[in-house]
Formats: sequence, C-alpha cells, structure tokens
Amino acid sequence: MINGVKNFLKKHGLFASEKTFLVGFSGGYDSMCMLDVLHRISEKVGFKLVALHLNHNWRGKEAEIEQENCENYCKQKNIQIITEILPPDVPKTETAAREKRQEFFKKYYKKLNADGLFLAHTKSDNTETILYRLTKGTGVRGLCGILEHSSLDFCEVYRPLMNFTRKDILRYCTVNKLVPNNDSSNFDTKYARNFIRHQIVSELKTINPKIDDVFLNLSQIAISEQNIVNEYLNQIKQEIVKDGYFVTQKFCELSKDVQYKMILNFLIENNLDYDSRKVLEIYDFIHKSAKYKSGKTLSLTKDLWLFVSKEKICTIVDIEPEKIDEHVDINQCGKYMFNGSVLSLKKYNGTQIPDFPQEFENKVYVSLPDKFNLTLRTRAHGDIIQPFGMQGTMKLKKLFINKGIEKFKRDEILLLCKNQEVMWAVGVCLNEKLRAKDIPTHVITVEKN
Repeated sequence: MINGVKNFLKKHGLFASEKTFLVGFSGGYDSMCMLDVLHRISEKVGFKLVALHLNHNWRGKEAEIEQENCENYCKQKNIQIITEILPPDVPKTETAAREKRQEFFKKYYKKLNADGLFLAHTKSDNTETILYRLTKGTGVRGLCGILEHSSLDFCEVYRPLMNFTRKDILRYCTVNKLVPNNDSSNFDTKYARNFIRHQIVSELKTINPKIDDVFLNLSQIAISEQNIVNEYLNQIKQEIVKDGYFVTQKFCELSKDVQYKMILNFLIENNLDYDSRKVLEIYDFIHKSAKYKSGKTLSLTKDLWLFVSKEKICTIVDIEPEKIDEHVDINQCGKYMFNGSVLSLKKYNGTQIPDFPQEFENKVYVSLPDKFNLTLRTRAHGDIIQPFGMQGTMKLKKLFINKGIEKFKRDEILLLCKNQEVMWAVGVCLNEKLRAKDIPTHVITVEKN
C-alpha cells in the first residue's frame, strides 16, 4: 500500500519536501490508514501534513471520544491536528454536514497556503457512489464515480486510496496495530449509502467477488467518454460565450440534449448536487426567464445565484434574493396569481373528512369563516405563526430555523397571512387556527404557473 501511495504522489507531482498537505481525518479506518501511510512517506520525503478533524456534534459522547482518539494518534506521531466542533443549531442533514466540512477545509487550506487536500475515498466507496448515483438519476456523468484528482473552487483534492478496497484498508490497520474510530451510524441501514454497502454490494459480490474492480473499470470508461463529449462542448462554447457569459439566444438555439449536458457540467463544476430533476429545473428556468429584459435569478446555494435575462446567462455570487414587496388580497373563493404561482381557494363540497396532508406541501383542507380577509405575500419583519398542533405563537423566523430552512430560501416561501400572522407557510407549516374541527369548509392549493 505504501508503494501504491508513493506512485500516486509521483504521478500527480506531489512527491516533494516543500509541500504542505491537509488530510481530512475522521479517525475511521480509511482516513487513519491514509494518514498513517502518508506520515510514513513524509518522514523520508519531508512534506508537511496537517490533519483536519471536524466534530459534527451529532452523536454526543461518542463523537467526543472519536475526536480524542484522533488527537491522541496525531500526538503520538507528532502530526499537527486542527479540530473544530459544529454548533448544535446546524441542521443534522448530510447536505449541511458536507457544506460545513467544505467551509472547514476551505478556511485552513487558505490559511496554511496548502498544496492539496487528501481524502480517504477507496475503490469500495467508488462502487457505492456509482450505485447511489444510479438510484438518483445522475446519468452517464454519475458513472464516472469518484475521481482520484478533482478541483474545488478553493483547492485541489487528491484521493490516494482509490486503487484499494475496504478489505485492503482493514488488513493494513490490523497489521500496523492501528485503533481507528468505528462510527456506529455506519451500520444504520436507514441511510441510503449504508443500505447499499451492507445489502446491495454484498449481494452483488455473490455474483462477482471482484465487483469493485468492475465498477472502477466502468468509471474509467465513463470518464474517457466524458472527455470526448467535453472536447466537443468546448468547441461549441467558443461560439456562444461572450465576455464570460452565455448568450441566451444562442444557448437556447442549441439542441435540448446539448443544453442538458451543459447544465449538468455547470452543476458539477460548481460542486452542486445534480440529478435529472435539477437539470430540468434549471433548463425550465432558463427558458422561462429568457424573455425578461431585466432578468431573473435562481438561488443555487446561499451565496451562488444563476442569472438569466434576454441577453445573457451567468452566475452571481453573494447577493440577497430579490425582496418581493407586492401582495395579493384574498377575501373570496377563486384563483390568485403571485410570483409565478397560482393559489386556488374553493369550497369543500365533500361529506367526509379527507386525509389531511402531513407536510402541507401544496394542498391544505381548512376551516374559514364566512367572511375573511387574507393576504398572499412573502415574509415580512414581525411575522408570527401558531404551528399546527401547538399552543401559542412563535416568530416565523424561529419556525424556519427549527425546520432547517436555509436563509436564501426563506424569502421565496409563499405565505397566506392575516395581518402579520401567517396562516399557511406553503410547503412548510399550517396555522393551528385553520385546523378543520370536523368537515373542512375550504380547500387551498398552490401550483407553479
């Protein structure tokens, strides 16, 4: 394994004493094996290693013990380690965790002027990733799997263990008497990746014990195919890109397949989640916004926006979403247009209690008085709500925080209000005061125009 990692370093021009490398170090089997191998090589070559450990603060005492184990290992090996603990209010989701890890890596990559970030993905991870992407509809690009070298907006990422399986890692740790962390959540099959690892891959290995090699070969073929396609796309870009942005009319004149591919590449290049649904969403946004001279913006992350106008398509960084000050008054049944959506309010004529939606995504059954005065708008300072099933009101901002709704999405949520009390935050929460006590009086739906 040491020779394999040496060859990797030489292949990518990293076998040099003046280099400084960051190592993502959870303390698990993969990352401890990688750090140990790199440390052995560094003792002879002379490059500097800095281990980065982020405690996501999800598993209490267990996470504290894992952090301590990482610190003890690095102390014994005389390796510099930097640790941070996420605050408890960070949403406990894989997306939030990934974003916080990238922020953590980015901060120290720049601070230490590093030459590369090492991550401990293996051949086995590649198999699981391809299977996972197949289930998410990521297309041919998903077959490329995990690249041994990739570039983020702030750093170069290297994965020196991509030619080794999880079995190889376990053998190395055992032979070298390493004591890695063993995250209990890795065995919980309610998480998709764990289910793939423990259920799907194990079954595939009964058909072909070398399934990891099969998927690695598949990913290499897919990468080659993608390189050919990208060479063709780069030629097209020369014709439709002007002053750093896409000319909208020329882009929209391309075949649908080429547009899809360019959008997919855009998501990948910006390190954004991608699947066929996301590609279609952006495609539709571009074509709907192409008629507006002043342009429209679509939030992609908290600090990245896609701007589309009649003239150009480009990205904008660090802007606030456009605040919509308009509102629509609602005092009778009918259809109401607002910000690209249609709210439909009508009498409920059923004789039985309907099945009430649990998430209030775009349809609710409610009880309204004979006369009502409601307003459809986006959020405003001082908004409150009495969440469904609860007593008393709370600030709408606190509800959004509790629901884990990102800041850049909060101004996009449609609100049906009575003065400053939100009666329905569409897709988020219904006000308890609209609960149908028996048979509802009205049904309200919201759909995109």
